[in-house]
Amino acid sequence: MMDWYVIQYLYPSAMRRFCERMFPNLGVPCVAVLEFYDIKKLYHFFDKQGVFLTVEMYAKDMWIYTISLDGGRVISSTNQSKSKREDIETEGFEECFRLLDNRIKRGYK
Repeated sequence: MMDWYVIQYLYPSAMRRFCERMFPNLGVPCVAVLEFYDIKKLYHFFDKQGVFLTVEMYAKDMWIYTISLDGGRVISSTNQSKSKREDIETEGFEECFRLLDNRIKRGYK
């Protein structure tokens, strides 16, 4: 499960962009409400930001992720594989927020 409080605290610029793009007429939703957000929708959000998450199973109960940036850089999961797809997606999306936050701080539109 995505820890939205940690995302908001560690990656405020990326979180602000996420809220602006995914909830344009609401403003910033309460972080507690995001607990019920379908994180599969984050694929669409990050694709639009040029941060592409790929999750794959390379053996039974062994899931990994890869993140490709629109500039050609590729990042692979650094930790061990996860036994559940949902767990590796959560880890991958947290890394996507970190990368997007860094890009925004460097002036990425």
